[in-house]
Amino acid sequence: MIDWTFTPASLWTLIGVLLILSELALPGVIAVFFGLAALLIGLLLFLDVPIGPPAQILLFGVLGAALLLLARNRLKPWFRGQEETGGGGSEVLPEGTRALAQTDFARGAGVVSLNGVRWNAESPDAIRAGDPVWLVGRRGLVLKVTATPPSTTER
Repeated sequence: MIDWTFTPASLWTLIGVLLILSELALPGVIAVFFGLAALLIGLLLFLDVPIGPPAQILLFGVLGAALLLLARNRLKPWFRGQEETGGGGSEVLPEGTRALAQTDFARGAGVVSLNGVRWNAESPDAIRAGDPVWLVGRRGLVLKVTATPPSTTER
């Protein structure tokens, strides 16, 4: 028979999982750090580290705040997508690379083909399927393209 009683360790683990999952619904890149703090407290309690309830709550606040302050700026681009025009891995997709529109762009978004790979893309230009486009940057896995070819004259 299954024992369904909650222990403090399982309660902290459940709180941690719920906080991390809440980050998927309301991405602010904050709840995930408090979720990790709750999981760490749950792990300590599973390992029978003697921590009283007031110390658990204090440790939760301190760990969550410390993780938030130390790691949020490093992990934020993973959650939101980072806009880039050079560096950071975009050397394989250099600015000015020619691609081909696979779909008509509706409300500034469409699909392009670049080196045989289909990419979601954004552009302020009116682009029709089959039109050539040129890469001007990227935001995460979304390419930013333009219908205007890059200047071929050197200054």
